[in-house]
Amino acid sequence: MKLTPFNTLTGRLVLVTIAAVMVSYAISLAFLSNERGAALRRAAETAVVERVDYTAERLRATLPAGRPSMAQSIHDFGIQYRVDARPSITSNDNNAASGRIAAALAERLEGAAVFAQARTINVASHYPHRRQPHEEDNDPRAGAPPDEDGGWRPAPPEADPGAVFQVTEVSIAVNLGANSWLDARARLPGPRPAPLSVLVGAFVAIVLVGAGAALISRQIGRPLAKLADAAQALGWGQTNVTAPVSGPDDVRRASLAFNAMAERLGRQLNRQRQMLWALSHDLRTPITALRLHAELIEDEAARQRLLAPLEEMERLTEQALSLARAGASEEARVSVNLSDLARTLAGEMLDMGLNVSVEAPSPVIVECRPSEIARALRNLAENAVKYAGGGVICVRRLESGEAEAEVKDEGPGVAEAQLPRLASPFFRTDEARSGAHGAGLGLAIAQAIADGHGGRLTLSNRSPSGFSAKIILPA
Repeated sequence: MKLTPFNTLTGRLVLVTIAAVMVSYAISLAFLSNERGAALRRAAETAVVERVDYTAERLRATLPAGRPSMAQSIHDFGIQYRVDARPSITSNDNNAASGRIAAALAERLEGAAVFAQARTINVASHYPHRRQPHEEDNDPRAGAPPDEDGGWRPAPPEADPGAVFQVTEVSIAVNLGANSWLDARARLPGPRPAPLSVLVGAFVAIVLVGAGAALISRQIGRPLAKLADAAQALGWGQTNVTAPVSGPDDVRRASLAFNAMAERLGRQLNRQRQMLWALSHDLRTPITALRLHAELIEDEAARQRLLAPLEEMERLTEQALSLARAGASEEARVSVNLSDLARTLAGEMLDMGLNVSVEAPSPVIVECRPSEIARALRNLAENAVKYAGGGVICVRRLESGEAEAEVKDEGPGVAEAQLPRLASPFFRTDEARSGAHGAGLGLAIAQAIADGHGGRLTLSNRSPSGFSAKIILPA
Protein backbone atom coordinates (compact mmCIF):
# COMPACT_ATOMS: atom_id res chain seq x y z
CA MET A 1 0.00 0.00 0.00
CA LYS A 2 1.37 3.38 -0.98
CA LEU A 3 1.65 5.70 2.00
CA THR A 4 0.93 9.43 1.79
CA PRO A 5 2.00 11.90 4.50
CA PHE A 6 -1.48 12.17 6.00
CA ASN A 7 -2.00 8.40 6.01
CA THR A 8 0.81 7.96 8.55
CA LEU A 9 0.60 8.35 12.31
CA THR A 10 3.10 11.22 12.21
CA GLY A 11 1.23 13.12 9.52
CA ARG A 12 -2.16 12.74 11.14
CA LEU A 13 -0.90 13.65 14.61
CA VAL A 14 0.78 16.79 13.27
CA LEU A 15 -2.35 17.68 11.28
CA VAL A 16 -4.66 17.20 14.26
CA THR A 17 -2.34 19.15 16.56
CA ILE A 18 -2.02 22.08 14.16
CA ALA A 19 -5.78 22.08 13.55
CA ALA A 20 -6.46 22.10 17.30
CA VAL A 21 -4.01 24.97 17.87
CA MET A 22 -5.48 26.94 14.96
CA VAL A 23 -9.02 26.47 16.26
CA SER A 24 -8.01 27.50 19.79
CA TYR A 25 -6.18 30.56 18.46
CA ALA A 26 -9.14 31.47 16.25
CA ILE A 27 -11.50 31.31 19.24
CA SER A 28 -9.09 33.29 21.43
CA LEU A 29 -8.58 35.83 18.66
CA ALA A 30 -12.33 36.21 18.24
CA PHE A 31 -12.73 36.87 21.98
CA LEU A 32 -9.75 39.23 21.95
CA SER A 33 -11.03 41.18 18.98
CA ASN A 34 -14.50 41.40 20.49
CA GLU A 35 -13.22 42.60 23.88
CA ARG A 36 -10.72 44.95 22.28
CA GLY A 37 -13.38 46.42 19.99
CA ALA A 38 -15.82 46.80 22.88
CA ALA A 39 -13.18 48.56 25.00
CA LEU A 40 -12.30 50.93 22.15
CA ARG A 41 -15.96 51.71 21.50
CA ARG A 42 -16.66 52.36 25.20
CA ALA A 43 -13.61 54.63 25.41
CA ALA A 44 -14.72 56.49 22.28
CA GLU A 45 -18.28 56.82 23.62
CA THR A 46 -16.96 58.21 26.91
CA ALA A 47 -14.78 60.72 25.04
CA VAL A 48 -17.74 61.85 22.92
CA VAL A 49 -19.94 62.25 26.01
CA GLU A 50 -17.31 64.31 27.81
CA ARG A 51 -16.62 66.56 24.84
CA VAL A 52 -20.30 67.14 24.00
CA ASP A 53 -21.05 67.76 27.70
CA TYR A 54 -18.22 70.30 27.89
CA THR A 55 -19.43 72.05 24.71
CA ALA A 56 -23.04 72.10 25.94
CA GLU A 57 -22.01 73.64 29.27
CA ARG A 58 -20.04 76.38 27.47
CA LEU A 59 -22.97 77.11 25.17
CA ARG A 60 -25.39 77.22 28.10
CA ALA A 61 -23.24 79.93 29.66
CA THR A 62 -23.43 81.94 26.43
CA LEU A 63 -26.32 84.16 25.41
CA PRO A 64 -28.72 82.45 22.97
CA ALA A 65 -27.91 84.90 20.18
CA GLY A 66 -24.20 84.05 20.26
CA ARG A 67 -24.52 80.30 20.47
CA PRO A 68 -24.65 79.54 16.68
CA SER A 69 -21.46 81.43 15.92
CA MET A 70 -19.72 79.98 18.94
CA ALA A 71 -20.67 76.43 17.87
CA GLN A 72 -19.20 77.10 14.41
CA SER A 73 -15.95 78.31 15.93
CA ILE A 74 -15.35 75.23 18.11
CA HIS A 75 -12.50 73.13 16.77
CA ASP A 76 -13.14 69.59 18.06
CA PHE A 77 -11.55 66.89 15.93
CA GLY A 78 -14.02 64.28 14.83
CA ILE A 79 -17.16 66.12 16.05
CA GLN A 80 -19.23 68.67 14.10
CA TYR A 81 -21.35 71.13 16.07
CA ARG A 82 -24.14 73.54 15.22
CA VAL A 83 -26.90 75.31 17.14
CA ASP A 84 -30.45 75.62 15.79
CA ALA A 85 -33.91 76.42 17.03
CA ARG A 86 -35.08 72.90 16.23
CA PRO A 87 -33.29 69.61 16.86
CA SER A 88 -32.05 67.60 13.88
CA ILE A 89 -33.53 64.44 15.49
CA THR A 90 -36.52 64.19 17.80
CA SER A 91 -36.30 60.61 19.12
CA ASN A 92 -33.90 57.91 20.18
CA ASP A 93 -33.32 54.71 18.20
CA ASN A 94 -32.71 51.18 19.44
CA ASN A 95 -28.94 51.25 19.00
CA ALA A 96 -27.02 50.37 22.17
CA ALA A 97 -24.23 52.91 21.57
CA SER A 98 -26.56 55.84 20.99
CA GLY A 99 -28.67 54.78 23.98
CA ARG A 100 -25.64 54.79 26.28
CA ILE A 101 -24.49 58.21 24.97
CA ALA A 102 -27.96 59.77 25.41
CA ALA A 103 -28.35 58.41 28.95
CA ALA A 104 -24.87 59.58 30.01
CA LEU A 105 -25.39 63.10 28.60
CA ALA A 106 -28.84 63.42 30.21
CA GLU A 107 -27.31 62.44 33.55
CA ARG A 108 -24.41 64.90 33.20
CA LEU A 109 -26.67 67.76 32.06
CA GLU A 110 -29.07 67.30 34.97
CA GLY A 111 -31.96 65.83 33.06
CA ALA A 112 -31.83 67.96 29.93
CA ALA A 113 -33.61 66.54 26.90
CA VAL A 114 -31.13 64.50 24.86
CA PHE A 115 -31.77 62.48 21.72
CA ALA A 116 -29.24 60.25 19.97
CA GLN A 117 -29.33 58.04 16.89
CA ALA A 118 -26.57 55.90 15.34
CA ARG A 119 -25.96 54.37 11.94
CA THR A 120 -23.14 52.35 10.38
CA ILE A 121 -21.47 53.84 7.31
CA ASN A 122 -18.49 52.92 5.09
CA VAL A 123 -15.61 55.40 5.07
CA ALA A 124 -12.42 55.45 3.00
CA SER A 125 -9.19 55.37 4.96
CA HIS A 126 -8.14 58.64 3.26
CA TYR A 127 -11.41 60.43 3.97
CA PRO A 128 -11.15 64.22 3.80
CA HIS A 129 -10.62 66.57 6.71
CA ARG A 130 -13.39 68.45 8.46
CA ARG A 131 -14.24 71.82 7.00
CA GLN A 132 -13.65 74.75 9.36
CA PRO A 133 -15.23 78.19 9.04
CA HIS A 134 -11.85 79.96 8.84
CA GLU A 135 -10.85 78.24 5.55
CA GLU A 136 -10.11 80.34 2.49
CA ASP A 137 -12.89 82.59 1.25
CA ASN A 138 -12.56 81.23 -2.29
CA ASP A 139 -14.01 77.92 -1.07
CA PRO A 140 -17.71 78.18 -2.04
CA ARG A 141 -18.61 75.85 0.82
CA ALA A 142 -16.70 77.77 3.50
CA GLY A 143 -18.94 78.70 6.42
CA ALA A 144 -21.85 76.67 5.06
CA PRO A 145 -23.86 74.44 7.40
CA PRO A 146 -22.80 70.82 7.67
CA ASP A 147 -23.68 68.52 4.81
CA GLU A 148 -25.70 65.35 5.10
CA ASP A 149 -22.45 63.41 5.48
CA GLY A 150 -21.62 65.30 8.66
CA GLY A 151 -19.46 68.06 7.24
CA TRP A 152 -16.77 65.82 5.75
CA ARG A 153 -15.55 67.12 2.45
CA PRO A 154 -15.27 64.47 -0.33
CA ALA A 155 -11.81 63.63 -1.61
CA PRO A 156 -10.76 64.84 -5.07
CA PRO A 157 -11.51 62.38 -7.90
CA GLU A 158 -7.80 61.73 -8.48
CA ALA A 159 -7.16 60.85 -4.82
CA ASP A 160 -6.68 57.27 -3.78
CA PRO A 161 -9.55 56.35 -1.44
CA GLY A 162 -7.48 53.65 0.25
CA ALA A 163 -9.13 50.85 2.19
CA VAL A 164 -12.80 51.16 3.09
CA PHE A 165 -13.86 50.37 6.65
CA GLN A 166 -16.98 50.74 8.76
CA VAL A 167 -17.58 53.40 11.40
CA THR A 168 -20.58 54.25 13.59
CA GLU A 169 -21.90 57.76 13.04
CA VAL A 170 -23.85 59.17 16.00
CA SER A 171 -26.17 62.18 15.70
CA ILE A 172 -26.88 63.91 19.03
CA ALA A 173 -29.43 66.64 19.88
CA VAL A 174 -29.10 68.40 23.28
CA ASN A 175 -31.65 70.95 24.57
CA LEU A 176 -29.85 74.09 25.72
CA GLY A 177 -33.08 75.84 26.76
CA ALA A 178 -34.85 78.90 25.28
CA ASN A 179 -35.63 77.14 21.97
CA SER A 180 -31.97 76.39 21.42
CA TRP A 181 -30.67 72.94 20.49
CA LEU A 182 -27.11 71.74 20.09
CA ASP A 183 -26.71 69.31 17.21
CA ALA A 184 -23.53 67.21 17.24
CA ARG A 185 -22.38 64.57 14.83
CA ALA A 186 -19.54 62.25 15.85
CA ARG A 187 -17.99 59.08 14.57
CA LEU A 188 -17.11 56.04 16.67
CA PRO A 189 -14.54 53.44 15.55
CA GLY A 190 -15.94 50.33 13.87
CA PRO A 191 -14.48 46.82 13.76
CA ARG A 192 -10.71 46.70 13.41
CA PRO A 193 -8.48 43.79 12.36
CA ALA A 194 -6.44 42.04 14.99
CA PRO A 195 -3.01 43.56 15.70
CA LEU A 196 -0.24 42.24 13.48
CA SER A 197 1.76 41.17 16.53
CA VAL A 198 -1.05 38.82 17.58
CA LEU A 199 -1.19 37.22 14.12
CA VAL A 200 2.60 36.84 14.01
CA GLY A 201 2.60 35.30 17.48
CA ALA A 202 -0.14 32.87 16.48
CA PHE A 203 1.80 31.83 13.35
CA VAL A 204 5.02 31.28 15.34
CA ALA A 205 3.15 29.27 17.98
CA ILE A 206 1.53 27.06 15.31
CA VAL A 207 4.92 26.41 13.67
CA LEU A 208 6.56 25.55 16.99
CA VAL A 209 3.69 23.30 18.10
CA GLY A 210 3.65 21.57 14.70
CA ALA A 211 7.40 20.95 14.88
CA GLY A 212 7.09 19.58 18.41
CA ALA A 213 4.20 17.33 17.41
CA ALA A 214 6.19 16.07 14.41
CA LEU A 215 9.19 15.28 16.62
CA ILE A 216 7.13 13.42 19.22
CA SER A 217 5.00 11.55 16.69
CA ARG A 218 8.11 10.56 14.75
CA GLN A 219 9.53 8.95 17.87
CA ILE A 220 6.36 6.87 18.02
CA GLY A 221 5.69 6.42 14.33
CA ARG A 222 9.11 5.16 13.21
CA PRO A 223 9.24 2.20 15.63
CA LEU A 224 5.64 1.34 14.74
CA ALA A 225 6.45 1.48 11.02
CA LYS A 226 9.41 -0.87 11.53
CA LEU A 227 7.21 -3.13 13.63
CA ALA A 228 4.66 -3.22 10.79
CA ASP A 229 7.43 -4.08 8.29
CA ALA A 230 8.60 -6.92 10.53
CA ALA A 231 5.02 -8.23 10.89
CA GLN A 232 4.61 -8.11 7.11
CA ALA A 233 7.84 -10.04 6.61
CA LEU A 234 6.67 -12.62 9.15
CA GLY A 235 3.40 -12.95 7.26
CA TRP A 236 5.36 -13.58 4.06
CA GLY A 237 6.94 -16.64 5.62
CA GLN A 238 10.27 -15.32 6.88
CA THR A 239 11.24 -16.86 10.21
CA ASN A 240 14.28 -14.83 11.26
CA VAL A 241 12.33 -11.59 11.76
CA THR A 242 12.95 -9.09 14.57
CA ALA A 243 11.58 -5.61 15.16
CA PRO A 244 13.89 -2.90 16.53
CA VAL A 245 13.19 -2.09 20.18
CA SER A 246 13.04 1.71 20.41
CA GLY A 247 10.69 4.57 21.16
CA PRO A 248 8.38 5.06 24.16
CA ASP A 249 7.86 2.29 26.69
CA ASP A 250 4.52 1.18 25.21
CA VAL A 251 6.05 0.81 21.74
CA ARG A 252 9.11 -0.95 23.17
CA ARG A 253 6.84 -3.44 24.97
CA ALA A 254 4.96 -4.10 21.73
CA SER A 255 8.25 -4.69 19.86
CA LEU A 256 9.54 -7.04 22.57
CA ALA A 257 6.27 -9.00 22.57
CA PHE A 258 6.35 -9.24 18.77
CA ASN A 259 9.97 -10.46 18.77
CA ALA A 260 9.14 -13.14 21.33
CA MET A 261 6.11 -14.24 19.30
CA ALA A 262 8.09 -14.24 16.05
CA GLU A 263 10.83 -16.33 17.64
CA ARG A 264 8.36 -18.94 18.95
CA LEU A 265 6.45 -19.00 15.67
CA GLY A 266 9.68 -19.34 13.70
CA ARG A 267 10.83 -22.28 15.78
CA GLN A 268 7.46 -23.97 15.38
CA LEU A 269 7.36 -23.44 11.62
CA ASN A 270 10.93 -24.64 11.23
CA ARG A 271 10.16 -27.77 13.23
CA GLN A 272 7.11 -28.50 11.11
CA ARG A 273 8.99 -27.95 7.85
CA GLN A 274 11.94 -30.01 8.98
CA MET A 275 9.61 -32.81 10.04
CA LEU A 276 7.81 -32.74 6.71
CA TRP A 277 11.07 -32.63 4.78
CA ALA A 278 12.43 -35.54 6.82
CA LEU A 279 9.26 -37.61 6.29
CA SER A 280 9.24 -36.87 2.58
CA HIS A 281 12.91 -37.75 2.32
CA ASP A 282 12.60 -40.92 4.40
CA LEU A 283 9.63 -42.12 2.37
CA ARG A 284 11.68 -42.07 -0.80
CA THR A 285 13.86 -45.00 0.35
CA PRO A 286 11.06 -47.56 0.92
CA ILE A 287 9.22 -46.32 -2.18
CA THR A 288 12.34 -46.84 -4.27
CA ALA A 289 12.85 -50.32 -2.78
CA LEU A 290 9.23 -51.24 -3.52
CA ARG A 291 9.62 -49.96 -7.07
CA LEU A 292 12.68 -52.17 -7.60
CA HIS A 293 10.83 -55.22 -6.29
CA ALA A 294 7.83 -54.42 -8.48
CA GLU A 295 10.02 -54.16 -11.55
CA LEU A 296 11.17 -57.76 -10.94
CA ILE A 297 7.65 -59.13 -11.16
CA GLU A 298 7.19 -60.96 -14.44
CA ASP A 299 3.41 -60.70 -14.52
CA GLU A 300 2.75 -57.47 -16.42
CA ALA A 301 -0.70 -56.90 -14.92
CA ALA A 302 0.49 -57.47 -11.37
CA ARG A 303 3.51 -55.26 -11.96
CA GLN A 304 1.32 -52.36 -13.19
CA ARG A 305 -1.03 -52.77 -10.25
CA LEU A 306 1.91 -52.25 -7.92
CA LEU A 307 3.65 -49.50 -9.87
CA ALA A 308 0.52 -47.27 -10.11
CA PRO A 309 0.12 -46.67 -6.33
CA LEU A 310 3.91 -46.30 -6.00
CA GLU A 311 3.86 -43.51 -8.58
CA GLU A 312 0.97 -41.88 -6.73
CA MET A 313 2.96 -42.08 -3.47
CA GLU A 314 6.00 -40.52 -5.14
CA ARG A 315 3.90 -37.71 -6.57
CA LEU A 316 2.24 -37.09 -3.19
CA THR A 317 5.62 -37.05 -1.46
CA GLU A 318 7.06 -34.51 -3.90
CA GLN A 319 3.99 -32.29 -3.62
CA ALA A 320 4.05 -32.43 0.18
CA LEU A 321 7.71 -31.42 0.10
CA SER A 322 6.87 -28.57 -2.29
CA LEU A 323 4.10 -27.38 0.04
CA ALA A 324 6.53 -27.37 2.97
CA ARG A 325 9.00 -25.28 0.98
CA ALA A 326 6.40 -22.95 -0.59
CA GLY A 327 6.87 -19.35 0.50
CA ALA A 328 9.96 -20.23 2.55
CA SER A 329 12.52 -20.62 -0.20
CA GLU A 330 15.96 -19.12 0.25
CA GLU A 331 15.88 -17.97 -3.38
CA ALA A 332 16.62 -14.23 -3.66
CA ARG A 333 13.94 -11.86 -4.85
CA VAL A 334 14.72 -10.26 -8.20
CA SER A 335 12.86 -8.03 -10.63
CA VAL A 336 11.42 -10.10 -13.47
CA ASN A 337 9.04 -9.54 -16.33
CA LEU A 338 5.98 -11.58 -15.39
CA SER A 339 4.83 -11.58 -19.03
CA ASP A 340 8.08 -13.22 -20.20
CA LEU A 341 7.90 -15.74 -17.37
CA ALA A 342 4.36 -16.72 -18.42
CA ARG A 343 5.37 -17.05 -22.08
CA THR A 344 8.33 -19.26 -21.17
CA LEU A 345 6.11 -21.49 -19.02
CA ALA A 346 3.46 -21.77 -21.74
CA GLY A 347 6.12 -22.70 -24.29
CA GLU A 348 7.44 -25.50 -22.06
CA MET A 349 3.93 -26.86 -21.51
CA LEU A 350 3.16 -26.71 -25.24
CA ASP A 351 6.30 -28.77 -25.90
CA MET A 352 4.83 -31.35 -23.50
CA GLY A 353 1.62 -31.42 -25.53
CA LEU A 354 -0.43 -29.37 -23.05
CA ASN A 355 -2.86 -26.78 -24.46
CA VAL A 356 -1.77 -23.57 -22.70
CA SER A 357 -1.63 -20.13 -24.33
CA VAL A 358 -0.66 -16.64 -23.08
CA GLU A 359 -2.24 -13.17 -23.25
CA ALA A 360 0.43 -10.70 -22.08
CA PRO A 361 0.46 -7.66 -24.39
CA SER A 362 2.71 -5.48 -22.22
CA PRO A 363 5.62 -6.02 -19.82
CA VAL A 364 4.72 -6.35 -16.12
CA ILE A 365 7.77 -6.00 -13.87
CA VAL A 366 7.51 -7.48 -10.37
CA GLU A 367 9.95 -8.31 -7.60
CA CYS A 368 9.60 -11.99 -6.72
CA ARG A 369 11.26 -15.39 -6.48
CA PRO A 370 10.92 -16.47 -10.13
CA SER A 371 11.05 -20.24 -9.64
CA GLU A 372 8.29 -20.12 -7.00
CA ILE A 373 5.99 -17.96 -9.13
CA ALA A 374 6.64 -20.24 -12.10
CA ARG A 375 5.74 -23.25 -9.92
CA ALA A 376 2.49 -21.62 -8.79
CA LEU A 377 1.50 -20.72 -12.37
CA ARG A 378 2.39 -24.23 -13.54
CA ASN A 379 0.09 -25.74 -10.91
CA LEU A 380 -2.77 -23.48 -12.00
CA ALA A 381 -2.16 -24.21 -15.68
CA GLU A 382 -1.97 -27.98 -15.05
CA ASN A 383 -5.30 -27.79 -13.26
CA ALA A 384 -6.81 -25.99 -16.26
CA VAL A 385 -5.47 -28.68 -18.60
CA LYS A 386 -6.57 -31.50 -16.28
CA TYR A 387 -10.13 -30.27 -15.74
CA ALA A 388 -10.89 -28.28 -18.91
CA GLY A 389 -8.47 -29.56 -21.55
CA GLY A 390 -6.51 -26.30 -21.68
CA GLY A 391 -6.23 -22.79 -20.36
CA VAL A 392 -5.02 -19.23 -20.99
CA ILE A 393 -2.51 -17.33 -18.84
CA CYS A 394 -3.35 -13.60 -18.79
CA VAL A 395 -0.84 -11.15 -17.32
CA ARG A 396 -1.79 -7.53 -16.67
CA ARG A 397 -1.13 -4.54 -14.42
CA LEU A 398 -4.12 -3.49 -12.29
CA GLU A 399 -5.15 0.12 -11.65
CA SER A 400 -4.01 -0.29 -8.05
CA GLY A 401 -0.47 -0.95 -9.33
CA GLU A 402 -0.58 -4.66 -8.43
CA ALA A 403 0.44 -7.34 -10.90
CA GLU A 404 -2.10 -10.02 -11.80
CA ALA A 405 -1.50 -13.39 -13.45
CA GLU A 406 -4.80 -15.14 -14.24
CA VAL A 407 -5.23 -18.70 -15.50
CA LYS A 408 -8.70 -19.14 -16.97
CA ASP A 409 -10.38 -22.08 -18.66
CA GLU A 410 -13.69 -23.03 -20.23
CA GLY A 411 -14.36 -26.04 -18.00
CA PRO A 412 -17.38 -26.83 -15.84
CA GLY A 413 -16.16 -24.84 -12.83
CA VAL A 414 -16.89 -25.89 -9.26
CA ALA A 415 -19.81 -25.55 -6.89
CA GLU A 416 -19.95 -22.12 -5.21
CA ALA A 417 -20.12 -23.72 -1.78
CA GLN A 418 -16.77 -25.43 -2.38
CA LEU A 419 -14.83 -22.30 -3.46
CA PRO A 420 -13.72 -21.28 0.09
CA ARG A 421 -12.21 -24.76 0.69
CA LEU A 422 -10.66 -25.17 -2.73
CA ALA A 423 -7.13 -24.16 -1.68
CA SER A 424 -7.12 -26.34 1.44
CA PRO A 425 -4.47 -29.10 1.40
CA PHE A 426 -5.72 -32.50 0.14
CA PHE A 427 -9.17 -31.09 -0.74
CA ARG A 428 -10.36 -32.33 -4.14
CA THR A 429 -13.49 -31.66 -6.18
CA ASP A 430 -12.84 -34.20 -8.92
CA GLU A 431 -16.40 -35.40 -8.87
CA ALA A 432 -17.61 -31.91 -9.66
CA ARG A 433 -15.25 -31.46 -12.60
CA SER A 434 -14.03 -34.16 -14.90
CA GLY A 435 -13.14 -37.30 -13.06
CA ALA A 436 -9.41 -36.51 -13.08
CA HIS A 437 -7.44 -37.45 -9.98
CA GLY A 438 -4.80 -35.61 -7.97
CA ALA A 439 -3.37 -35.20 -4.51
CA GLY A 440 -5.19 -31.95 -3.82
CA LEU A 441 -2.05 -29.92 -3.10
CA GLY A 442 -1.61 -27.85 -6.27
CA LEU A 443 -3.80 -24.90 -5.20
CA ALA A 444 -2.51 -25.07 -1.62
CA ILE A 445 1.04 -24.70 -2.95
CA ALA A 446 0.01 -21.79 -5.18
CA GLN A 447 -1.66 -20.03 -2.27
CA ALA A 448 1.36 -20.57 0.00
CA ILE A 449 3.63 -19.08 -2.68
CA ALA A 450 1.30 -16.09 -3.16
CA ASP A 451 1.14 -15.53 0.61
CA GLY A 452 4.92 -15.76 0.83
CA HIS A 453 5.18 -12.88 -1.67
CA GLY A 454 2.69 -10.70 0.19
CA GLY A 455 0.07 -11.36 -2.48
CA ARG A 456 -3.07 -13.45 -2.67
CA LEU A 457 -4.75 -16.21 -4.63
CA THR A 458 -8.36 -15.67 -5.71
CA LEU A 459 -10.54 -18.42 -7.16
CA SER A 460 -13.88 -17.90 -8.88
CA ASN A 461 -16.22 -19.29 -11.48
CA ARG A 462 -16.53 -17.50 -14.79
CA SER A 463 -19.77 -16.61 -16.52
CA PRO A 464 -21.40 -18.40 -18.26
CA SER A 465 -18.93 -21.24 -17.73
CA GLY A 466 -15.31 -21.79 -16.86
CA PHE A 467 -13.01 -21.22 -13.95
CA SER A 468 -10.54 -18.44 -13.03
CA ALA A 469 -7.51 -18.60 -10.72
CA LYS A 470 -5.64 -15.34 -10.13
CA ILE A 471 -2.32 -14.71 -8.41
CA ILE A 472 -2.11 -11.01 -7.44
CA LEU A 473 1.30 -9.69 -6.40
CA PRO A 474 1.95 -6.35 -4.66
CA ALA A 475 3.29 -3.39 -6.60
